[in-house]
Amino acid sequence: MFDFISKPLINWLNSERSARKYPLSDYERICYELKPCDVVLIEGRTRVSDVIGWITQSPWTHAALYIGRIHDIEDKELSEIISNHYDGDAADRLVIESILGRGTLVQSLQAYESEHMRICRPSRLALKD
Repeated sequence: MFDFISKPLINWLNSERSARKYPLSDYERICYELKPCDVVLIEGRTRVSDVIGWITQSPWTHAALYIGRIHDIEDKELSEIISNHYDGDAADRLVIESILGRGTLVQSLQAYESEHMRICRPSRLALKD
């Protein structure tokens, strides 16, 4: 019964508006500047993003954690875990994100190439933080 109601609702909330003809972000520059553990802020185009934007009064309605490329991850156990959750090329730039109806997943940053993005990087953190 729950799936009967929730799946159509989730599909409706996740339906996207068409992308801008010209992206507001320079994808190549963002790729150049990104460092592992940066948070990528994304201006979502779904109905659920519209609700989040209305509540927060911010265009940044989605966030993903940039983890870099699989072959750049020094911890071999972690690299293997990520490889088990990503079927693409090991040279792809990856993010970890949560998507309504799909859960938490590893995805290529390239999925957001035409989106409005920003980098959020903490400053003045000590190594122990």
